[in-house]
Amino acid sequence: MLAIADWILDRVDTLALWLVPPSMLGAFFGDAFRKDVLTPRQRFAAFALSVAISPLAGMAAGKEWGWHPYTCGVITILAAVLGTDMIALVVSMVREFRSDPWGTAGKSADAIKKIADALLAFVPWRAK
Repeated sequence: MLAIADWILDRVDTLALWLVPPSMLGAFFGDAFRKDVLTPRQRFAAFALSVAISPLAGMAAGKEWGWHPYTCGVITILAAVLGTDMIALVVSMVREFRSDPWGTAGKSADAIKKIADALLAFVPWRAK
């Protein structure tokens, strides 16, 4: 049993273990904001995914950019909150598409056309 614990500790950075509680805090707040969108099962899955991935974001900031561990903790919290929000956004988009696929596609096409027109307004050779 001790050999397994040593193997895990050799592979896992102590910063990642330190970032798990902020990750849980961020996922808790992200879940609190999106109770109306997700089902309880989806909320649990989003919470688990955010808790699993956000310490990696904080650890990457610490390892790759050499940021302070407290800053890495803040990044971990933000990644968990935003991760839960992104999951809720995707779920709501899928639900809307399932309920009215042609209406959603029409809205998406209109939005893409408006974005393209706005971007083409900055091009000097555009048609007037």
